[in-house]
Amino acid sequence: MKISEHIYRIDGTNANVYVIFSESGVVQIDSGFRGQLQRIRAFYSSLGVRPGFVLITHSHIDHIWELARVVDEYSPEVYAHPLEAQVIEGQRPMYSSSLLLGVFGRLLRPRPVKGIKGIISMNIKGLEAVETPGHTPGSTSFIYVDDGKKYIFAGDAAFEANGRLFVNRRYATDVSVAERSLDKIIHMGPGIVLPGHGNPVVV
Repeated sequence: MKISEHIYRIDGTNANVYVIFSESGVVQIDSGFRGQLQRIRAFYSSLGVRPGFVLITHSHIDHIWELARVVDEYSPEVYAHPLEAQVIEGQRPMYSSSLLLGVFGRLLRPRPVKGIKGIISMNIKGLEAVETPGHTPGSTSFIYVDDGKKYIFAGDAAFEANGRLFVNRRYATDVSVAERSLDKIIHMGPGIVLPGHGNPVVV
């Protein structure tokens, strides 16, 4: 799905995977769930490109499962908040306040990826990282301005249903902090919020 001249959403992934064609190179945001590498690979093959960077909004398994295989195939630089990097690198279990998600996290463990770089060191032209915790402690949103319009890649700090943004209270590690982060995201506008699940919303 083409969102703007330089922004795409890869079709058919469980959690949204976005791609930005920035001046610094091709940037992928999040990496999808188990079995979805073929969709990611097909997208890049169709355009004859490969990602130079992967940004991770948070470390839940539906957003990082295919990261190891993306790294194997394309060797991008990977950036995440240090608290999320601990999960991605296999140093600690997945953050969860949900019994169901906790069980999934124990039974389904993505292959760890080492060498994650902190978002503070990110230097991708036109992209800004903003901490939006609550869904997980290190949840991060990324802001990109394309042709004068602001796009906010919110991960699971913002879910969408029926054109409305909301906090998924079931899976948030701290609901009150998550609510404040969602309010922060909405007030980043005017712009377009690109959530981890659901469709773009104008704010």
